[in-house]
Amino acid sequence: MLVVRGLAVLTLALAPVLAAQQPSLPLRQSTLDARAADASYKVPVDSTPDARWLGGGATQPRWSADGEWFYFQFALDPRPVLAGVGPDDPWWRVSRDGKRVESVARAAALEVPAAVRYTRDGTRGIWYARGALRYWVRGQKEPRVLLQRAEAIQPRWSADEKEVRWAEANNLWSLEPERGTLRQLTRAFVPQDSAKKDKVKDELRKEQLDLFDFVKRGKVDKDTAERLAMADRAPGPVTTPMKKDDNLSFVDAPANGQWVTYLVTPKVENPQTLYGDYVNDSGWVFTRTSRPKVGQTLPVTRAAIVKADPLATPDSVKAVFVDTAGFGKRTVPVQLQWNRQGTRLAAEFQSTDYKDRWIALVDPATGKRTQLLHHDHDDAWFGGTSPAMGWLNPSWMAWLPDGDELAFTSEATGWMHLYAVKFDGAKRPLTSGEWEIRSVSLSRDESRFWIQAGIDHPEEQHLYALPLAGGTPVRMDDVGEGEMTPSLSPDEKTLAFRWGTPTELTDIFLQAASPAAKATRVTRSGTDAFYRIQWPASDFVSFPDSRGKPVFARVYRPAVTHANRPAVLEIHGAGYAQGVHKTFAGSGAHGGALNAKYLTDLGVTYLVLDYRGSAGYGRDMRTDIYRSMGTNDVNSATAAVKFLGEQYGVNPKRVGLFGCSYGGFFTLMALFKHPGEFQAGAAQCSVTDWAHYNHGYTARILNGAPADDTTSYKTSSPIWHAAGLQDRLLLQHGLVDPNVEYQDAVRLVQRLMELGKDFEFVTYPVDQHGWRTRWAKIDSQRRLMKLWQETILR
Repeated sequence: MLVVRGLAVLTLALAPVLAAQQPSLPLRQSTLDARAADASYKVPVDSTPDARWLGGGATQPRWSADGEWFYFQFALDPRPVLAGVGPDDPWWRVSRDGKRVESVARAAALEVPAAVRYTRDGTRGIWYARGALRYWVRGQKEPRVLLQRAEAIQPRWSADEKEVRWAEANNLWSLEPERGTLRQLTRAFVPQDSAKKDKVKDELRKEQLDLFDFVKRGKVDKDTAERLAMADRAPGPVTTPMKKDDNLSFVDAPANGQWVTYLVTPKVENPQTLYGDYVNDSGWVFTRTSRPKVGQTLPVTRAAIVKADPLATPDSVKAVFVDTAGFGKRTVPVQLQWNRQGTRLAAEFQSTDYKDRWIALVDPATGKRTQLLHHDHDDAWFGGTSPAMGWLNPSWMAWLPDGDELAFTSEATGWMHLYAVKFDGAKRPLTSGEWEIRSVSLSRDESRFWIQAGIDHPEEQHLYALPLAGGTPVRMDDVGEGEMTPSLSPDEKTLAFRWGTPTELTDIFLQAASPAAKATRVTRSGTDAFYRIQWPASDFVSFPDSRGKPVFARVYRPAVTHANRPAVLEIHGAGYAQGVHKTFAGSGAHGGALNAKYLTDLGVTYLVLDYRGSAGYGRDMRTDIYRSMGTNDVNSATAAVKFLGEQYGVNPKRVGLFGCSYGGFFTLMALFKHPGEFQAGAAQCSVTDWAHYNHGYTARILNGAPADDTTSYKTSSPIWHAAGLQDRLLLQHGLVDPNVEYQDAVRLVQRLMELGKDFEFVTYPVDQHGWRTRWAKIDSQRRLMKLWQETILR
């Protein structure tokens, strides 16, 4: 049996050293394959928090501007990565036909844009990178730098694609790339607040005018000169009135040139939470700030419209604000969108209680809503899969080419799907079924939609093409079960994608963007160590909770039988996220394939749980934690114990669980509310009291701020249930965690001490949320495995 101690030693001992040679496809990290698996090969515990030594790591995918080459980073001999730095792997490029692969100098690779905005015909493209706005034209060898900008900008094409536009410092700018004409289209203007005028000075000025002809004549001459100057002036940027410290967004001037529209968000002062940074390069303790707590004051965003008069004096410009009355609750606009023709303006509104979303047409002359296009209401909270998360942020919607119909996503049927609505309110579904759209975009030529979804299975992801008229989505790949991350070429005729399966690391493939096309493999990940490991077999399963509601999981079967027949449950973080994927699970300090391998070698059945509340399984699953986090979600784990006992022979009295962030919260609630059900738990970077978390996440799920629904907060917060602890608890928290702050752990520790409870508490002095340093990851993993040895394996 091979025994190696320490990740660095393991990496050096097992990583392949490949001789320099002419590269060919696929690029390989090892000459071995699955036949090299050796059951005697054991994974050291210190190697489990970081999977870099296993291989993989095809990153930074991007197409050249002309679409002839696909670039990416990939190490033939992967080495450890410093925390916060990222891999400095070699760059490669592969031709779009998949016949040539070349190494690329880093400097040259960094000139390749990560994202380009192309015109509809694909002949021109713009992007911002490395301090410059760049412009590419088909047939030109190199892009041109149009202008330098220190601050990053997000350029886009105007509706007629003759100008490049971007917002900068609350103003809208335009540049004609061929002529080089730069124009400022709008100018944010803060009118003088009359309430703050100096009454004493004003009275003295009035007295001077009443007393002296000299002063009167001077004022007449000054006013006359100003009128003449105004009459003779050249047209200027359109004034967009605002108040001091306001922030403007969605600044736009439609194709008809008659209006300028924008959102106005006032600055709101909220108390920030504080935490101490004790170990740094100064020797002093730094006080750092984080986010406000739940219950913060939300800014009242308004949608403004001004007549596009470039000759108007700034003080004379008055904004018309879009009407938000009549919704029956406090509502704010979150986005404005003009159609390409500049004839119709759509606005999306969301209620600040997170339960409603409206899409309506707006009359720019009056700001009145003229036609309600769509309304979503959820008794829990409005949301769903990306990009409609329900955080008072824009959902996905886009005008179709004719300018008379708007496409948008909605969870109206309980599953996130695509719809289209006419300007008169006539609506039609474009997709349907018990599956969710994860992301959607219009094709560059606007002939179809590109959809990412798991139609075949919720734990898979594929790219589908859908005609604008709707119908049956057509899957673009035929490489089997797994998850795809697509990257279409600029002309969208070639598809590069990263692809992972349950038994293989994620790799890069190329194929024509056609469902019948054969894919060419560009990389084959996996070091010698990856192929020598005999990975545990796993099952993708579903089972009911105590109410008959479905729960989903991945079960890794043990390689040997332990006398105790124990099990460990891995609980994912983020709450509304997905932990079960039909891919080879990446490993880290909070779970993954290496953890499963280490424990299954000891005879532990290892289960990754997608509990009630997880993403990917529809609205009912998503909202099953409304007003009671730690109840239906945690009941998924108790149902898992029963399932493991019945289907895998697990001893229900030898089960542990662990997780980070929401997974840590989940672990605490499982131990506190179900004493004796789990013999041990490790709660890492855990939320312990939702009254101290942020507003956007918490207020949606728990029906407002703590003062609005005290019962929900007490029901859902572990600190109120700590008296139930009977089993082994390991608490781990980073001291400089700006997300779930250290105070969460400290307050719970005090509560547990006052209750006379036995537990272990570990602080990681320099680590943030989820551990960044190798020291914390290894220490965390050693303590976790020690916990299992002393409880479920003993």
